[in-house]
Amino acid sequence: MENWVNLVATRILPKVNADGTIGAAQPTRNVADFVRHIVDSIGRGDDAINMQELARLSANVWQPRGEYFDYVFDETNVKEAIDTALRAGMSEFSLENGKIRPVRDDVRTAWEQGYSPQNMVKPLRRSADPHKHDDHDGVEVEYIDSNGWVESVVQCRLPGDAGLRVEKIKLDGVTDRTRAWRFGMRHRRAMKYRRKQYSFQTELAGLNSQYLSYVPLVGEDQDYGQSAIMVSISDNGGQALIYTSEPLQWIDGKDHVVAYRNAQGDVVGPFAASPGPTENSIIADIPKPWPIVSLKMEPPHVYFGTVNDWCFPALITEINPQSTDLVNISAVNYDIRVYADDNNYPQD
Repeated sequence: MENWVNLVATRILPKVNADGTIGAAQPTRNVADFVRHIVDSIGRGDDAINMQELARLSANVWQPRGEYFDYVFDETNVKEAIDTALRAGMSEFSLENGKIRPVRDDVRTAWEQGYSPQNMVKPLRRSADPHKHDDHDGVEVEYIDSNGWVESVVQCRLPGDAGLRVEKIKLDGVTDRTRAWRFGMRHRRAMKYRRKQYSFQTELAGLNSQYLSYVPLVGEDQDYGQSAIMVSISDNGGQALIYTSEPLQWIDGKDHVVAYRNAQGDVVGPFAASPGPTENSIIADIPKPWPIVSLKMEPPHVYFGTVNDWCFPALITEINPQSTDLVNISAVNYDIRVYADDNNYPQD
């Protein structure tokens, strides 16, 4: 007669510390520890991973939120294994300068690079996917629930969803109903609110961005912001007086803002703006240090418009070098409603 014992085992792996160093082996369910182990198992060292970002996500996001990885692989390849582990932490695989870089899409507060006619080779192209009658109206997430270790399903719906055309997702490595629901709700919200696409071409400036970089886009349609070169910036009674290379269009009854692209390519602002003494000048409360305007370096770019329409907030989805000096870039719209259920709980 055979005796059978059921158990839940926890893998013992070296720990990824908050500073990116590696600690002693210990029982772990941490996403970062598994990602590093997968890479190490094929003979690649830590220099093949962006350890700083892996450690940041582990210490600041995955562990505090209880986003663990609980899964046993039967047979797979390295890329699929990393994808599976990162997906449990609502993150994705990307390559940056030859290194594996985990990317998590989250609420953004700080702009990265800015793109406008000042650094675009071809004009900004915009398109949108209209809502259609046969769109998915719900998401169903299948996962293994740790309460009994059985296959379970959680329904993810927005108000008004009938659930007649449901997209089904299998989520490996997640064993908690709330986490599975949050994953599904994030996906459902992205389906509904992330429907605008952008494309443009730059010179080498486009290589400064990364996958899912949060960027402001400005085109040639002045109803959605303007761009110009900063000619000068000086003190005007404690405020900044900016002169630009282009005349600026002010709209009566609207509040306006101004932002600028600094020497590193990142966008600073926006700040409340008012008309200056000429049609190509702005007065704004911009904190110091102010950008340097010099013939020895590329001048700052200025972004200007109304509070709600000075740019198109976007997330970079593809960076495709075309030659030694041209880069094609694709992006989707950023919409904070995508993240609205990240801290909520299923009601059923």
